[in-house]
Amino acid sequence: MTSTHPVVSILTPAFNSAAFIAETIESVLQQTWSDFELLIVDDASTDGTLDVVRTAARGDARVKTFSSSHGGAAVARNVGLQHARGQCFALLDSDDVWEPQYLSSQLSLLHQYPAISIVSANVVSHGGPFDGTPFWPITSGTHELSTHEPIAHENAVSVFAVFRREVAERIGGFDAAYTGNEDYEFWLRAMNAGFRVLQNRALLGRYRRRPGSVSSDEIRMLNGIIAVLECAGRMRGQIEADRPLIDHRLRWFREELVKAEVRSSLERRDGVTASQRLQTLSRLRKDWRLALGARLAAAWPDLAVGVYGLRRLLLGLRR
Repeated sequence: MTSTHPVVSILTPAFNSAAFIAETIESVLQQTWSDFELLIVDDASTDGTLDVVRTAARGDARVKTFSSSHGGAAVARNVGLQHARGQCFALLDSDDVWEPQYLSSQLSLLHQYPAISIVSANVVSHGGPFDGTPFWPITSGTHELSTHEPIAHENAVSVFAVFRREVAERIGGFDAAYTGNEDYEFWLRAMNAGFRVLQNRALLGRYRRRPGSVSSDEIRMLNGIIAVLECAGRMRGQIEADRPLIDHRLRWFREELVKAEVRSSLERRDGVTASQRLQTLSRLRKDWRLALGARLAAAWPDLAVGVYGLRRLLLGLRR
């Protein structure tokens, strides 16, 4: 049984998550901390996600469903925020999984450190090239973040986070302009407003990486990070002291974006676009080899992909 106002409201946006969401729900129902509500916001799914949710919930009144137009995770999370009754909020994506002690561990730290407003957990990647790898290499203890750390390392605050209600009440909800990096923008905005963030470095969940997920689209993710950092560069407040670092990271990510676009163009045998992006990269890096590669890609895109020297060059673009 839950109280009228549960301690924690779990916000789970779901879009075409029928293949994974039952496991996600089960991980919540198995939590050692039982005073919660799970708010699942269906973002106009077409694969029967809600049917799976109703079955997986097993009639548990703590699981509630809502609907939103197909506006992305930020819109869905904001719908959840509007209905949430908890003292704290927890983010859980519809294809991720919590360990049974996740909530008790996170909430214990919020109780232990009243000056902390956000506790983010370490998790293991599940699937993809980073399968089995923790988000953060240190897997025990805690660490309070300074403002510059999530700028220097965009995954310094993972989406596996619990935060106090006052954070959303003061800074507002998630910005729907960001589709895939809305949590990153939210954390930076919160820290800029003076809210303190603690890393819980214990491994408390599994973060699924799968084809078709936003995080699997490298170009989209890089564009999203760049947009967030550009926004951060315009913020007034504590983050202003970190503008030189923001500018540095923007230059790095813009170069990474061009490299990703080159790889994508060559994979599609699109020599014209590959040539244009290589020319841009050659100007950014002042590298004559890239200018040569641009001319080669424009003239013989099929040959360009197979030429050993250019392949070495492209591998080097991953740096």
